[in-house]
Amino acid sequence: MKRKRFLTWILILLLLAVGAFWYYNSIAIWGTSDNGMWKATYKKNFDQTEGGWNGTIKQKSGNKVKVEKITFTDNKKTLMSTGNFVEEEMEDGSVTKLYPFSTEFYGLGDAPKKGHIYKVHVTWVNKGKEQTDTFRLK
Repeated sequence: MKRKRFLTWILILLLLAVGAFWYYNSIAIWGTSDNGMWKATYKKNFDQTEGGWNGTIKQKSGNKVKVEKITFTDNKKTLMSTGNFVEEEMEDGSVTKLYPFSTEFYGLGDAPKKGHIYKVHVTWVNKGKEQTDTFRLK
């Protein structure tokens, strides 16, 4: 009898953990560039004092490169475009690292809308050659 009750509690906890995992992952969109070098995430900010949605980008592989510009678009409309990156920690706690590159690229935006196409465009330079990787967030 104790074993059956124990297994029931384990099953309930497992279901709660799966539900929490699904909930937190369902309130985010993300994407990876075709070459696997960049991963971007746009997710809900759970800090109640700030609210909104935040976008972050991280370099997942590749050589040391210089990121020139990041653009975030919604149905081909530019939501933001930023460049001139320096390694620093901001007052809000967000950090920009130059290698491997990572930064918050869009803060306190609106929730993604159904049917909209969100894309990230990363322009970077390696050995004097400029390249732009464009990928969709789903």
